[in-house]
Amino acid sequence: MTSIQSRVLTFAVGVPGISAIILLLPQANHLAFNLLAVVFIYLGSLETANLFKQKGLAVHGVVPFCAALLPLITWLSLNYSYSSSVVEYYAVLFIMLILMLEINSTEDSDFSSSLLRIGASLTTFFYPAFFSIYAVRITGLDHPGIRLFSFLILVFANDTAAYIFGSLFGRKSRRLFKASPNKSLVGFGSGFVVSILIALLIHYLLPMVFSNFLIAAAAGFSVGLTAIIGDLAESTLKRSAVIKDSGDVIPGRGGILDSIDSIIFSAPLYFLILKYFA
Repeated sequence: MTSIQSRVLTFAVGVPGISAIILLLPQANHLAFNLLAVVFIYLGSLETANLFKQKGLAVHGVVPFCAALLPLITWLSLNYSYSSSVVEYYAVLFIMLILMLEINSTEDSDFSSSLLRIGASLTTFFYPAFFSIYAVRITGLDHPGIRLFSFLILVFANDTAAYIFGSLFGRKSRRLFKASPNKSLVGFGSGFVVSILIALLIHYLLPMVFSNFLIAAAAGFSVGLTAIIGDLAESTLKRSAVIKDSGDVIPGRGGILDSIDSIIFSAPLYFLILKYFA
């Protein structure tokens, strides 16, 4: 099976599957989706830790577990009316934990790599977990199911358009981005335009998602921009670790990070647009 066939098959199975979880299992503030987020963030954090391992930096085994608790704590704060500050308190406690673990991290009193290890642990914790909490927070807004579904459709449409048009017509406009030379200007532009068009179509078909066409266009604009930046940011991490894919869990895509990089990077700005303007 070719890479394109694997990618299409994964898309054909994954998108309807996740959509079904969002739209058909809305109970308890979309608990099913949020548990899925916990699993994805745990696996994504393991892959992030592995990136640092490739550079000779060991991330403490507790870090991916702590990262996976972030979306769960966010869901609890929404479902049981806890202050959203509980997420920030948890993050502060984690930073304190990492600093305390570093105190006795070496047997020979050599702390020359402490800053690097601390940075690796904090990056593994905050990326992708802290970005993901904004996708979870969408489930606390009005019409959460359809808004979350629309968000994922925008990101998937962006990714699909960029991949297809970039592959077919973008060969002469590649090497625009040093972090990912195979990405093309044609692919970037196609994904960007499709994101805006799909957002406008969503507003026309599902007017409860955005308050007007201007907000819909702004949401499409934000996803079109942040989705590609999220992809390039993850490519930068992989290029530093000298690996092609973050893992091999998902056929045609690679690892978990390869599949959620655009989603988690787009979620914060999209959530802010929905919360304060839509």
